Amino acid sequence: MICLRCGCCCINLDVAIVNPEAILPNGTIDPSIPDPIISKPGGQACPHLTYQGEVAVCKIHSLACYKDSNCERFDQVGRQDDVCILGSYYRHKS
Repeated sequence: MICLRCGCCCINLDVAIVNPEAILPNGTIDPSIPDPIISKPGGQACPHLTYQGEVAVCKIHSLACYKDSNCERFDQVGRQDDVCILGSYYRHKS
């Protein structure tokens, strides 16, 4: 899918995310943190979400802790070259 960089999934989905308190300076997860993955309720912006103008940016996208996370594995049904269905839905809904 082609991401619209709108941040809709980072705001509207109820998902498990990397706990910001569990991220070490080198971008890995601190093994001493008891809850390295936390729940992010739908309708609440992910704490890793930031914007550069109107473009959504994930603060941890380039870090090792992002690898194999729910966000990295997120995908939608459809062709790889289709525009994001979820982003289109939320953008038209608002």
